[in-house]
Amino acid sequence: MKLALLGVGNAGSRLVDALIDAERRTGRNFTNGNVLAFNTTPTVFADVEHIEQAQQVVVGDTHPDVNQPPAGTPSEQPPDDDQAETGDTDTHEEQTGRREGVAGDPELGVTVAREDASEIRRALDLVDETAVDAALIVAGLGGGTGCGVGAVLLEELQAVYEIPVYVLGVLPTPDESDVRALTAARAVRTFVPLANAVFPVDNAAWASEVGNATGYGEINEAVATRLVSLFAAGESEAVLLPELQMDPTDITQTLAIGGLATIGYAARELDGHSETLLTRVRRLLGLAVSAPEPETDAVSIKKLVQQALDSTLTLPCDVTSADRVLLILSGPPDELSRKGFETGRYLLETETEMVEVLAGDEPLRDADAVTATVLLSNVTGVPQLTALQERAVALQRERASDPQASGHGFQFSGGTTTTGSSSEPAEHTEQSNRTTQSEQSHEH
Repeated sequence: MKLALLGVGNAGSRLVDALIDAERRTGRNFTNGNVLAFNTTPTVFADVEHIEQAQQVVVGDTHPDVNQPPAGTPSEQPPDDDQAETGDTDTHEEQTGRREGVAGDPELGVTVAREDASEIRRALDLVDETAVDAALIVAGLGGGTGCGVGAVLLEELQAVYEIPVYVLGVLPTPDESDVRALTAARAVRTFVPLANAVFPVDNAAWASEVGNATGYGEINEAVATRLVSLFAAGESEAVLLPELQMDPTDITQTLAIGGLATIGYAARELDGHSETLLTRVRRLLGLAVSAPEPETDAVSIKKLVQQALDSTLTLPCDVTSADRVLLILSGPPDELSRKGFETGRYLLETETEMVEVLAGDEPLRDADAVTATVLLSNVTGVPQLTALQERAVALQRERASDPQASGHGFQFSGGTTTTGSSSEPAEHTEQSNRTTQSEQSHEH
């Protein structure tokens, strides 16, 4: 599947950079260079390695309320308004003595994106819509740029593109401010009805998975691996003739129902010839070494699919809540037997309580691992979103009871992204998730 990548904000720019890196490492050309990054904080572009300068778009740099760093300011600085890292804008402002970009304000993000609409459209001309099957907006949902500029960009793309437009959105962690939680809750409420599907990334779950000490670059790499294993399946020159053809329409059909989507992934390295130290010593001494019981292909594939389903999903959820499921198996062709494939698919049908699971394989010559990628579409039962909305509602109520309180509001109304203070609680996740394609605010 060919995909246009559109990073928005700090988190979005860094994640797109990780996606391009994964594309190159795996030899899967799935973007054809159709990549853009939009930001109100240009210093972050110094941190990306794979996004060309011509693909970097600064938004709002002439707006009086958007603060840019002085010339020559290094990019190594504390986290700002919509990085993937935890930490909020107030801390950044205290440490640096200045605000940068839109400083976490999605109202301002919407305003500058509207004012720079012509600049955004000129940048979008660099994307060859006819050469891709879909577009993916990547953004940090708790930041002013990711939420505000991202919403306007999504609205623009849905108005002019005939292809599906998806959103990959990074959720703030519980350690981040209530303001960011409110911004993210409103972003989810805005993006879900408008996008063809939304892939939230639960940073809290992934911080626990990789360990906080390793940094968020490792989270970005893990998320990029899962996105590439899904969308870039079949886009390598090393792909042989598959037994069950994987087609871009399988992905679009799985995601066509809309709502929230999540990805599971597991890999089994094919270095099974290594011996333990004890086995090697026994062999050198001429002692009998019992051969391990061979594992059938069907059993190994079944275990791998189970591991993918049990893995840390990009958005942890109740897997039985999914409306559609897709399985992709990748690896050397002799490791992808039809029996193993059907066994894995039957397992998914049982575990997710689905009548039918779409599936395809990606036979790769000289691959050193077998991987299973599971896509769950229109999921509910998401504890992280429930907690996020509870924090957002609590903050709104606190502001409503305090006439001196100030803060931004952000909502979607009548098919147009709007801003303004609002004390209306965010809608429940279950209601937002069940938005079908026929109910989308913009028809293609």
